[in-house]
Amino acid sequence: MKKIGNGQITRNLPPAGVRARWAVAPTGRRGTVSLPYTACPIMNVSFYLYVMYRQYKPHPLLEPYIDAYWTVISATGSAAVGRILPDGCVDIICNLGDAAISDAGTPQQQWLHAEKAYLIGTMTRYSDSCQPGASHMIGIRFKPAAFNSFFRLPLQDMADECTEFGQELVPLLLRAGNDFIPVLDKYFLEHNTQASREMLPIVDTIYRHRGCIRIGDLARAHFLTPRQLERQFLKHTGVSPKAFANIVRYQAVHRHIRTNPGSSLLQIAFDYGYYDHSHLTNDIRKYTGKAPSQTQG
Repeated sequence: MKKIGNGQITRNLPPAGVRARWAVAPTGRRGTVSLPYTACPIMNVSFYLYVMYRQYKPHPLLEPYIDAYWTVISATGSAAVGRILPDGCVDIICNLGDAAISDAGTPQQQWLHAEKAYLIGTMTRYSDSCQPGASHMIGIRFKPAAFNSFFRLPLQDMADECTEFGQELVPLLLRAGNDFIPVLDKYFLEHNTQASREMLPIVDTIYRHRGCIRIGDLARAHFLTPRQLERQFLKHTGVSPKAFANIVRYQAVHRHIRTNPGSSLLQIAFDYGYYDHSHLTNDIRKYTGKAPSQTQG
């Protein structure tokens, strides 16, 4: 990864607050590099990532809508597998390197071909990715519900989907080389209609409550009926408000477990509104593919 412009280069290992939709963990000369990390309060994602990951801030006027631009680059050409966890976001991935595989080893397995751009819908389950060759990916991570400020594409059918989209970005990025951030800033500033701005306070309310809020209460707080709220969430995120709140709650729980190893799962379940210990465990397995004890540390 690389980059300059008005974006800020982070260190090689992603700090708190970093998240990329595509996981790559190439095998180096001394073996596989597996570096787990968790993301920030907005996006809590954990997966195995090669050190050549960077993320960059967008233009200040885009920050309410775009969480980050990110890159994953490796010239090793060695096979890599990574696990990506749900975070409530939508990404556009521009694959400028070798072809990669999304949902590796599942019936949903799909190739991401070289020099193609893809829209990755809101995830409601974990996904394993595979990078058989050299990687060069540039991603745009939109804040939850903010995608439609730039594109007139309802997302109600895009949850857990990967589809070709935004091909006009690929030649722009190929020409830009390392200086891609000003190019992305210009593109998104020109395309920003702020069409989803009314959704952002609703999303913020869910995060402030760590996902533990009744949908009826959420709708009333924003002067909507539950049905209106449902329609708006499906349009702007691809999932229902309840499904989105469950993802946010899982993120908060996952972060709590990782930062407080040895905590009582029964107490955590109580604190975060789960029915019982079993309900919590099933939720963690659904989103990570692991038991709670395997997510600690």
